[in-house]
Amino acid sequence: MNEKKFTKLGISEALEKGLNDMNIVVPTAIQQEVIPAILKGTDVIARSETGSGKTFAYLLPLFEKIDVALKKTQVIILTPTHELASQVQKQIELLSKFSNMEIKSTLIIGSASMTRQIEKLKQKPHIVVGSAGRILDLIQKRKISAHTVQTIVLDEGDRLLDELNINAVKAVIKTTLKQRQLVVLSATITAKTIEESKNIMKCDAVEIAIQNSIMPNSISHNYILSEKRQKFIILRKIIAGEKPTKAIVFLNNKENIAVIVDKLCYHGLKADGIYGTAYKTERQNALENFRQGNINILVSSDIGARGLDIEGVTHIINMDMPEDPTYYLHRAGRTGRQDIQGKVISIVTPYEKRWLQKYQKTWHITFEQKEMSFGKLSDSSAVKKQYQSKKQYPKKKIKTTKYNHNKQNKKNSKKNHYNNNEK
Repeated sequence: MNEKKFTKLGISEALEKGLNDMNIVVPTAIQQEVIPAILKGTDVIARSETGSGKTFAYLLPLFEKIDVALKKTQVIILTPTHELASQVQKQIELLSKFSNMEIKSTLIIGSASMTRQIEKLKQKPHIVVGSAGRILDLIQKRKISAHTVQTIVLDEGDRLLDELNINAVKAVIKTTLKQRQLVVLSATITAKTIEESKNIMKCDAVEIAIQNSIMPNSISHNYILSEKRQKFIILRKIIAGEKPTKAIVFLNNKENIAVIVDKLCYHGLKADGIYGTAYKTERQNALENFRQGNINILVSSDIGARGLDIEGVTHIINMDMPEDPTYYLHRAGRTGRQDIQGKVISIVTPYEKRWLQKYQKTWHITFEQKEMSFGKLSDSSAVKKQYQSKKQYPKKKIKTTKYNHNKQNKKNSKKNHYNNNEK
């Protein structure tokens, strides 16, 4: 579209003014494609890189479609994590505030009190955001009227339609009327996700894939070789040398998050973690402190940080490497947003190094080997040697001294002696 304005996409002036007040002026590529499709009422499958504005791509048209006067639940937004659900809830509240639209929403997640959630549902929110399991429970208890739902959104659809979540998601969808609209969005959508989506969608579903680089060019990819027992020492050196404004440290095993957080805090660093065993309020406090800059290191698993949109993340540090390249993409996508430079540093064992080749092949990226030298992240000595071996250096000129002159004469004398013997 030539004239990039939200009103040209079917968004009202009131909503556009609210966006402008939030410093959002120009619609992104994914928003230009998804907004008109949702306004038409068609089912949508959309893929776009992390940080491309997918949340507002579906919230804006839904705000236009919701009948504010109708005190009924009209939209359900499902997310794979409680943290992402909370983030979407905040975005709805902000958009409602700045646009002066009285759209009410309620957060429904498994770790919260069901009694309090039922009380909130009595206010008849227009939008319900949360996890499929708890929302299904409340639908079955007749606390959420599924028959009034007009649109269901699957945010991070590839996760929601995987083996772990698909049954609960399908169960929620089945409680709604057949003519409801279904929207699936994610940074990565596999062929299996598309197949599962189409099985539960109407036949006229629209597929949208923004053909920009899935991995933003603003991200540099680096790795440091380390023995497993040395990884925490390397982590401390990276933090001390890089001095990140905000860094997310990723682990494969969520049970180790609390251990790493405790070690970082013991060494005087401002760190916290998000993990399943923590209370909901503890996880929310950790995220809020990270957003506000009260702490600058957040330790997380892949599940905990999936879909999080936190401004100003300068570094991603991988202490463990995921086997699935998709998880590496989602980790890296927490930084390098809005063309601001971001850095990913992976601490890998010789065994884990093989995964880097898989990431390179899948996402067409290049890894640079680094090391911590004199407190700074620099090219590794192995890389330097390889580079230097390709360069032609002039022979070093020996400065003539009395000692060197006599030494050279002795060499020449010995050489002549060997030559005379050969003759």
